Parts: sequence; C-alpha cells; structure tokens
Amino acid sequence: MKLKIGTQLEEDVVRRAKRRAADENRPFSDLIQDALERYLSQGAPEPAKRDAAYRLYCERPMRLAPEQLKAVLELDAWDL
Repeated sequence: MKLKIGTQLEEDVVRRAKRRAADENRPFSDLIQDALERYLSQGAPEPAKRDAAYRLYCERPMRLAPEQLKAVLELDAWDL
C-alpha cells in the first residue's frame, strides 16, 4: 500500500531529481522510492565508526592531513 507523505527538500535537489526522473521516463515518486530503498538497504553505520567520523570531520579545528582532505574532495558524492 502506498502512502502520501509531506516533507521539505531543498529546491535544487527536487529540481535535479525531477529532471532525472524525466530523463529516465519514470515517475518522480519511483525515483524517490528507489533512492530510499537503496539508502535503507545499506544498513546503519556502526556507532563507533559514526562517532569516529564525527570527531574526524566535524570537530573544530578540523584535523585532517593534507592527503586526507584531498581524498575527501576527490570523492564523488553520488558513489557514497
């Protein structure tokens, strides 16, 4: 059974998602469904790994070696 939901998303994200759905000739809702399924199938990160990532990337001052920063900047966010 499908449910209608209401949420708020960034305008640019919605615009790009709708464009992708149109390019793939499928409904916007199917694209959202697939994205959520893919995200949920990955499982939650382990709490220790999540905490370590927070300490590494979110605490101030950022403690990244130059090669770590370069690796992060070169990542394709869509591959995550």
